[in-house]
Amino acid sequence: MKGNITTREICFVCKSNLIHDERRNGCFCPEHPQVGATTFIVRFGSDIYRRFKNYQQATQFLTGLRYKTGEGSYDPNDYRKENPNGFRNLSERYLKKKANKKSFSNIRNYIRVAQEHFGDTNVKYINSADIDEFLFDIPNISEKTRSNYKSTLSDFWVQIKKWKIITLAQLPDFTEIEIDIDLGYRNFTTWEEQSKILEKIKGMAVNPKQWFGIELLSVYTKLRPQDLLKLTEGDIELSPGMLYIHYPTKKKNQLLTVRLAPDHVEIFRELKNKYPALPNVKFFRHIEGISGVAKDAPFGEKYFYKAWIAACEKLGIEGLDLYGGTRHTTTTEIAKLEGKAAAKKHSGHRTNKAFDRYCQMDEKESSDMAQFIIRRKTGADVLEFKKRTK
Repeated sequence: MKGNITTREICFVCKSNLIHDERRNGCFCPEHPQVGATTFIVRFGSDIYRRFKNYQQATQFLTGLRYKTGEGSYDPNDYRKENPNGFRNLSERYLKKKANKKSFSNIRNYIRVAQEHFGDTNVKYINSADIDEFLFDIPNISEKTRSNYKSTLSDFWVQIKKWKIITLAQLPDFTEIEIDIDLGYRNFTTWEEQSKILEKIKGMAVNPKQWFGIELLSVYTKLRPQDLLKLTEGDIELSPGMLYIHYPTKKKNQLLTVRLAPDHVEIFRELKNKYPALPNVKFFRHIEGISGVAKDAPFGEKYFYKAWIAACEKLGIEGLDLYGGTRHTTTTEIAKLEGKAAAKKHSGHRTNKAFDRYCQMDEKESSDMAQFIIRRKTGADVLEFKKRTK
């Protein structure tokens, strides 16, 4: 049978090695049976070498190793001193794999908190109940953040299963962990107020591309700020009036295409002529004369957001962020005029749940569209939308 119990102690009478004797439950001198060991070592192949202070602990450990070997679940990594199957070690390996993700900083924060809780516990011994206890013991977080913790840990356990560190049977059941998430509706405004903010940004911006980027976000609701920052000069085709966004935020490894309105094609043409560059250069980049940034450096992640907030402060508008004032407002206004189906198609949302957070119109209000169309046909209370002056 694999494995045995030994000791480094010797007989104090004849200096002989002490031999394991299972019938007497210990290690004894063959010549002087009254001399027995007080400390013990379990050897299990070339992988395991573990010391114990009493014989009972040593036999229990060895019996467990033999049992796991018999059932096929024995893994020497579970018993190594460096603890490669511990949560801390494996989660660090997981973080290295996720280092290039845009959401890495959040993932790292979630994992660091989990490391403080689980420490070096072998991942095979962490179950759904343990994870549930951890999630609901985290103080001062929203249910949305709690759900993000859960998603990160679920992804972590799926990853270590792919690494064959755990089996399917050892994979915690995250569906048993219920977190009620009531995502709040976004603030939004009207097209009239949106236009005022855009005009204020246009007047404040040293670089016209800062205003133009926000203008695009307010019209093409499929776009997100990160998508625009990826846009290169070569991604803009003026003849058909198209934008091509490679690797967009919400469509991994795909191509997002946007057909431009004629007014926007002309603005792109003017800006490309005024600030010429090679095809691989980012379109949204800094111009000369702005303090603290180098000419032709790409816009930072929050460059559009800061301009929006600054304009809102000048106008005395509070609680309206960039998404709320552009994407959410336009989506809601389209739904008022054309119905929710048209608004959803324009925004590119795939699910009703996500779309409902952007569109602040319920179905009853959208049904008023029929009455609105009738009134337009009769010429009563016709709504006129201000065109942009060139």
